[in-house]
Amino acid sequence: MAKQRPAESEPEDASLPVAARALSPRERRRVRTMREIQGRALALFTEQGYGQTTIEQIAEASDISARTFFRYFPTKEDVVFWDEYDAVVLESLDSWPADLPLGDRIRSGILAWLAHYGPAEREELLDRWRIVIASPVLRNRAAEFERATAGMVLDALRQDASPDGSPVTPGVVVTASLSAYTQIIMRWAEEDGRESLQDVAETVLAALRQL
Repeated sequence: MAKQRPAESEPEDASLPVAARALSPRERRRVRTMREIQGRALALFTEQGYGQTTIEQIAEASDISARTFFRYFPTKEDVVFWDEYDAVVLESLDSWPADLPLGDRIRSGILAWLAHYGPAEREELLDRWRIVIASPVLRNRAAEFERATAGMVLDALRQDASPDGSPVTPGVVVTASLSAYTQIIMRWAEEDGRESLQDVAETVLAALRQL
């Protein structure tokens, strides 16, 4: 009897950021599709403006239906703010000693998050945030996405509640830290990326430590 050949694993996709390569093949395909849709959307936003671009136009440029678009992105705003790095900051938080001050853990997580962006990913990030700072609607939505990320981090840090059992201290630290993250990206984009993202992060986080 002929031996059954082992199933071949899907080859690593070098076009995906490192953070996405550890996903399952199905998840990687989803990330790849989302990146393709996002790339087409950003090109349209840059060419004709965010407010002037419709979901139907994004879908047509991506060779999908509008209905398929909504399988990947709930709203047009989500296609701007989405990226696949959310898990990186959580992994970084887990890698630091639990007795380290929460603010230090989160600042380290933010720096690790930013460090995962290679040159191409940083350019994509800059393109996205150029669009954000040019749109009042997206500037307002940035705060909503910031709160959602803060909630995600808090969920991962329930064990770090303050000694009296009050969740106030972790909530304040996480909210302030994620607000600093948004300020890092916005300041970097407003300067059109002339200063390195890491340098902007160090400056903003140093100011946060003084509070």
